[in-house]
Amino acid sequence: MEYNTQTGQVPSKKDEAYIQIKDRIISGEYRPGSLLVERTLSDSLNMSRTPIRAALMDLCHTGLATFVPGKGIYVSVIGRKDIEEIYEIRALLDPAVLLSFMKQATREQVAVLRTFADNMRDAVRMENTGMLIENDVNFHQYYTDYCGNDRLAAIICSTVDPFHRFRYITTSSMKMNRIFVEEHLLIMMAIEENDQVEAELQMKAHYSHLKRYLIQKLTSEGQL
Repeated sequence: MEYNTQTGQVPSKKDEAYIQIKDRIISGEYRPGSLLVERTLSDSLNMSRTPIRAALMDLCHTGLATFVPGKGIYVSVIGRKDIEEIYEIRALLDPAVLLSFMKQATREQVAVLRTFADNMRDAVRMENTGMLIENDVNFHQYYTDYCGNDRLAAIICSTVDPFHRFRYITTSSMKMNRIFVEEHLLIMMAIEENDQVEAELQMKAHYSHLKRYLIQKLTSEGQL
C-alpha cells in the first residue's frame, strides 16, 4: 500500500481507487467513451463498490469521467475544445512559472533539471517511452515545485491530469518524441544561460507544437 508523503497518511480506499482508475484513464487502458462499471472495477481493484462509487464521482468532478443520467459513468471523450483550453492555459502560465523559477534557482536546482532533460534524450535513444514520460513529468513538476509562487503553481497543477493524458497520446510516436525532446533541450539551454526571453519563446513554441500535433493526430484517427 502506498504512503502519502505529503499528508503522512496511508491513502483511504476511495483515494486508492481514485488513483488506480485515474492512472488507467490517463494511460489509455480505459479508452475514451468506455463505460466504467462499478462491479467490474470492484473485481479488478479487489475492493468494495462503495469506495469505487465515491472515486468515480471524484473523477467526474475532475473531468476525466462523465456522468450520463440513466446510463452510467463513462471515460470522458477528448474534444478539440479540451485540447485548446488546456494548452492555452499551459502556454500562458507555464512560461511564467519557469521564469519565476529561473529568477531564484540555484545552480544545484538547474543541474537537477539538466538531469531530467538528459534522461529524456537518453530515453529517446533507447526508445523507452516509459522513461521519457517519467522524466518529462519530473522536468515540468520540478520547476513548478520550486517556482516560489504557490498560487501560480496550484493553477498549473489543476491541469496536470488532462495534460498527462494528452502526454500519453503525443508520446506514441518515437519520431515526434525526438522532436519534442530537442525542444526540451532548447528550453534547458536557455535556462542554463539564464536567458528568460529565449526560455519563454521556446516554451510557448513547444506547447504550440504539441497542440497542433495532438489535434492533427486525433483528427486523422477520427477521434475529433
